[in-house]
Amino acid sequence: MLRKDFLTPFGIILGFAVIFFVIYVTGGYESFMRFVSFSSFVIVVGGLFASLFVGFGIEEIKNMLNVLHTSFRRKEVPIQAFIDMLVDLSRTSKVEGMIVGLEEKRKRINDPFIQKGLRLVIDGYSEEMIRKVMTMDIAALEKRHARGHAMISKAGELSPAWGMIGTIVGLILMLQQLNNPDELGPAIAIALITTFYGVLLANLVFIPIANKLALLTEEEVFLKEMIVEALISIRQEEGPAILREKLEMFLTEGEQESIELESQEGEDRHEQKEV
Repeated sequence: MLRKDFLTPFGIILGFAVIFFVIYVTGGYESFMRFVSFSSFVIVVGGLFASLFVGFGIEEIKNMLNVLHTSFRRKEVPIQAFIDMLVDLSRTSKVEGMIVGLEEKRKRINDPFIQKGLRLVIDGYSEEMIRKVMTMDIAALEKRHARGHAMISKAGELSPAWGMIGTIVGLILMLQQLNNPDELGPAIAIALITTFYGVLLANLVFIPIANKLALLTEEEVFLKEMIVEALISIRQEEGPAILREKLEMFLTEGEQESIELESQEGEDRHEQKEV
């Protein structure tokens, strides 16, 4: 289930708020307004997208916008319920049969990846073929995510560069007015604002989002690898208990302890009901 990730927009807003709050507190409203420059913003953002248009195609640009949207959502997977679901598939295969039982379960599952894997198991493909097909699916997922990640990372690299270009343009225009020394200070400040915008966008927006996307990809691949191991176990007709042991090996010690604690509490409640 996807849920909105409020931490990403909150972090971006907080970063901008902290910087501009310090500027306002230090120099007042006048100083704050000196950091607002429409021309600097146009150079950085416009130049950034111009570079992306040159380096990538229109489909990649659209994909980048979708990827940015994805970074504000996070797939919520309770690990205990996830493992229980996979173990339940193994139990169904043992009790009701690999063909009849799993086919009914497959129809109720919404995850296309699990559906595809169960289809391979039901059709009787070998463990090697199941692993090969599912691994190819995971590799394709990583490549799709890598393209979006590459664009966001490239935007993080290009933003400071366009900020520097804007600063150079501002300095050239300033040097043409050396006959008026009183205007040199304000002109230099305005020229440096473009670099400020570029560095700010790179380090507060693009680079952190690229890092988050890499983390989300790792989490998704991790879950899919667990699914593959579960499918192989079901195909080999291993028992649910063995499958649970295998899946829990993917977890950290803290997660394993949490699952054990939940299981113990569940057993205690069951014993109290019997009494």
